[in-house]
Amino acid sequence: MAIYDYLISYGQFDSLVSFNGRLKEYLNIYANDKNRELLEMMLKENENLYVYTNFGLKFNMALIANKQIGYKDAGKIDDHSLKVPYIIYWENENFQRALVINTNSYIEAKGMFFSLTEVDNYFENDKNDLVAVYLNQDNESEVIEVFKEMLVGKQSLVSIQKRLDNKYISDVDLMKEQCKKISQDVFNKAIETILPLESSERKSYIDEAIARAFIIKKALYVRYMSNRHLLNERHFGKVSQQRAFAKSYISEIPIVPYFKLFNM
Repeated sequence: MAIYDYLISYGQFDSLVSFNGRLKEYLNIYANDKNRELLEMMLKENENLYVYTNFGLKFNMALIANKQIGYKDAGKIDDHSLKVPYIIYWENENFQRALVINTNSYIEAKGMFFSLTEVDNYFENDKNDLVAVYLNQDNESEVIEVFKEMLVGKQSLVSIQKRLDNKYISDVDLMKEQCKKISQDVFNKAIETILPLESSERKSYIDEAIARAFIIKKALYVRYMSNRHLLNERHFGKVSQQRAFAKSYISEIPIVPYFKLFNM
């Protein structure tokens, strides 16, 4: 099912936690959305936009690639523990498109992209119809530029995503260091949040932290394994060597075990 058709098939709803429907209606209901200005700019470009907020992610832990990541705690968490803040989507007579917006980091945006489009997941057949972006208070203009390019449709979305990749994660060695820092920050924040809580109150925060660490690991693993230059220049064309190196890379990303988070 094409991406617009899939998202609209959920029906329009407002559950207070999540919303799916016309962007214009969303802005009428949630007047204080912190990204209202950006969303209004998008709406000026196209009045027929839809938005799905807090779209719940799930991970296919049976996939060989996910098993290679080797993060068993990710199999212990509930589905939808991690949410995509915004999916802006639309259709016209020629195509259907979706813009996936993450507000934590580009690496996590990329991890969400890989998870959403993996085998037997939501958008397995639609990876060429969506772009993942990172939104913060300093890069609204970049997000709008990407959105406008998607609307016009002259460039393939693959080329748009590749341009963003080259800007944010072109060097996988540097990306590894960024992943290590982001993951450490994720768990530091989670620990700060859960320490005052009883064990029975901690699960949602722990699950979210583990889910974020998983997509960080996934982003680095897939990025490393898809780099043909590294395959040929660093690993002499040996995929098994590249895979072993990728697994070694992601093993350096710091995590705190599931059981320890409950018992500290």
